[in-house]
Amino acid sequence: MGQINLYRIDNKKRDEFLDNLYKKFEFLGEQSYSYGIENKEECVVTTYANKAQSRKVPEWKWVLDEYDYEIPEGSIAVRAVLVIEIKEITYAVTYGMAFFAVDKYCDTQFAFDFARRINFKQIKTTTLTTPNSKRNKTVNVYLNYNNIFYDSGEAYAKIKAKIDIDENGKIREEMIEIGHSIKTRVSTNNIRGILNFIQYVEKILRQEEIQKIPLFYKVNNQREIEELDNRLSEKIEDNIDCINISELDIIGVTEVFNHNDTSFTVKYGRKNRDIQQLTKENILQFITDNELDLKSTFLDIKVVSNKDGDPVCTDTMKRLIDYTDDEKKCLLLKGEWYYYNDDYIDYLKDSIEELDVIYKPEYDFGKAKLKEYQNKQYELEKDFLEYNGLSSTQIKKEIEKKYYAENAFNHYIADMYGFAIYDRELEQIKGEKIELMDLYKDKTMFAVKIGKSSAKLSYVVDQSISALKMYKHNQLKDMPEINKVAIWIILKRKIHLPERNGQPDLSILKMITLKNRLDEWKKEVRILGYSPIIYLNYWND
Repeated sequence: MGQINLYRIDNKKRDEFLDNLYKKFEFLGEQSYSYGIENKEECVVTTYANKAQSRKVPEWKWVLDEYDYEIPEGSIAVRAVLVIEIKEITYAVTYGMAFFAVDKYCDTQFAFDFARRINFKQIKTTTLTTPNSKRNKTVNVYLNYNNIFYDSGEAYAKIKAKIDIDENGKIREEMIEIGHSIKTRVSTNNIRGILNFIQYVEKILRQEEIQKIPLFYKVNNQREIEELDNRLSEKIEDNIDCINISELDIIGVTEVFNHNDTSFTVKYGRKNRDIQQLTKENILQFITDNELDLKSTFLDIKVVSNKDGDPVCTDTMKRLIDYTDDEKKCLLLKGEWYYYNDDYIDYLKDSIEELDVIYKPEYDFGKAKLKEYQNKQYELEKDFLEYNGLSSTQIKKEIEKKYYAENAFNHYIADMYGFAIYDRELEQIKGEKIELMDLYKDKTMFAVKIGKSSAKLSYVVDQSISALKMYKHNQLKDMPEINKVAIWIILKRKIHLPERNGQPDLSILKMITLKNRLDEWKKEVRILGYSPIIYLNYWND
């Protein structure tokens, strides 16, 4: 039996895919085969292997130098690709590390379209993606499990399981891996065995779906893609933290960790730099040092991934980041834009509607109350020693800096309604500063944020989770007892949210990123043994 890794090539990328193979691989030969139920069709199988090249010296060569060991000239791992053309469909089978050269040209829906139509006997592992979550991708391992299961906000990136494969009327049990490709073992280790398996796959694809597997659906309209790219470039220029560089990626069906035995070379034009970690900070430093324009260049910067010193693939930054456009309900994954499908939006809506949301009008805040509070503090503090020698105008500016919007809100709420204030009380944990919480009352810890966008408001979710974990593990000093964890959002929105069951309906907000974070936060809080709750108020201009 032989192992294969089967891709279907996206028809729109077929010519580019073949051009890339001609450039980077050596053409070995082409053969014709009969194909189909009655072997009346013809298919063409073309074989490519990597061109001979000198091996790049690995970073860890110093280990070998200790023993005067010389790496043999030209020694490099062999890679090969079979291209199988059947009518208008192009398949590719990869061997060795060749999947890096094929994955970006594949039909990303192909393998999961197959998976929706087969029965899984025993699921071994799954990898799920939860965009804009702290756990962007999660790998689950099972002992005895055969059902497709998912939480709100999750979509599948990989499934590894046992299935029954029917080839020419013979049933055999086989392990199969589903990702951008289908990886399994075929009955005979030759071209005919591969063609028989493709014939089986095509038969399954003609059958009805027997299960739902949440995924994302590709945006194909070129004008929409250009608009989404432009919107993303503007967001990156405004705040690069709107994007995420995932630690874990799925290339075909292989988990690739960005920082595991990998180094990188970043390039733009003739400028290049070697880096050990692919981070936003390192990319920004490259842009700054080479006087590049962040908005116009970021997505097009090339990144060469090196494994053990050998370059294995080249991508643009656009393919290496994750991003959600809340307004357009679209997600960028591996350089492609996808729509969040209705199932995904419905799962997220149900999750948010489950949360308790409290609105008390007296807690609303805004410019008028902010100015009133700052003026009050000016009268109380203007004679403090720290302001000696300053004019009244200078003192007012210092007061405004000290009591900025969120700080003023926290102090105002504490003064007026009996909350204890913890704003800006930072705890040192192993050299890192942790913001404990903003407010406390009735055994509830509050994290407060004012804003109108997902990028701005999502920060408070991360703050709440980090502080709660420190609290749970007794790593914070002198903290009061809590049984509830609250996120307090002061929403910059003129029109109040409609109510549902007597409370504001957060689910109607066009903030997919924030809703994903709240969904994860809710689960984390409950796992740690507390009750999650949302306080919502409005900022009045």
